[in-house]
Amino acid sequence: MNAKEVISDLRRQEIEILTEERLVKVIESNPRPTTYIGLEPSNSLHIGNLSASIPVMKLAKHGFKALILLADLHALANDKGEMKEIREFAAFDKEMYEKIAGKMGVGGKLEYKYGTDFEDQTYFIQLLRLSRLVNFTEAEKSMDEISKSSVTRMTSSIIYPLMQVLDIGVMGIDVAVGAIDQRKVHVLAIENLRKLGYKTPVAIHGPIMLGTDGTKKMSKSLGNAIFLNETPESLESKIRKTYCAPGDVVVNPILSWYKAMIFPLTERPIAFGNVSVGSYLELEAAWKENKISPQELKKSANRDIGNLIL
Repeated sequence: MNAKEVISDLRRQEIEILTEERLVKVIESNPRPTTYIGLEPSNSLHIGNLSASIPVMKLAKHGFKALILLADLHALANDKGEMKEIREFAAFDKEMYEKIAGKMGVGGKLEYKYGTDFEDQTYFIQLLRLSRLVNFTEAEKSMDEISKSSVTRMTSSIIYPLMQVLDIGVMGIDVAVGAIDQRKVHVLAIENLRKLGYKTPVAIHGPIMLGTDGTKKMSKSLGNAIFLNETPESLESKIRKTYCAPGDVVVNPILSWYKAMIFPLTERPIAFGNVSVGSYLELEAAWKENKISPQELKKSANRDIGNLIL
């Protein structure tokens, strides 16, 4: 495994690495390091979840052991249903991820775990020890962008990030992956896991993707998400209705999808009507100059996202 090649591949997506120097050390010192992302089972995952998972998929391709945590107990704490329903969601999410993993060249290379596989009595004893290291304010702030509004002021919203931190330690994770809204949780892991006898992880954070409304991050609860189980008809309808002002590169959900997800996974030029571009920066420049119409952008997005999820 070549550290320079791995990091170059990861950097095709706009990511933060805490820190690149430690990631190099992990790659050079461990013949098969472990990476993971946690997914909270909840009816259906969306392309924002997929974008956040790209580093895990890429690391799996380079030879990392890649774990997908189907975080059933986290979902229970975050008011996503009762356990029977959550486990049904988790099985469906696994099926969708394997379909996409196959398209990305890592089919069969991802391992799946449930929180209930290892979050046992010993785990919760360690959770209590961790709770003595992290103050209430730190835990609360780490959940600001994660917790459902219905549980924001509930005690479960404080337990939740501590469980995320401990998951990383108990599973022996070398590289923890998530969107940038997971940064505070991962910093807590970097600062505290060593004190409990676990290794200190590297953390990788990807961008937050805008929802179809162009005003908020993509979220099922906000009704602005493109799900991984869309039909061709529902995908086309959602993209057709997506906010897309000509020439605007500041607030443009479709551009954000190309930047965060499509270009990091594509090595060939992409066509938008009669215009072909080889990078996101070329796409942005062409959009600014109105060389690509909203109709052309949406038609290409329907094709390129469809190639990933349909």
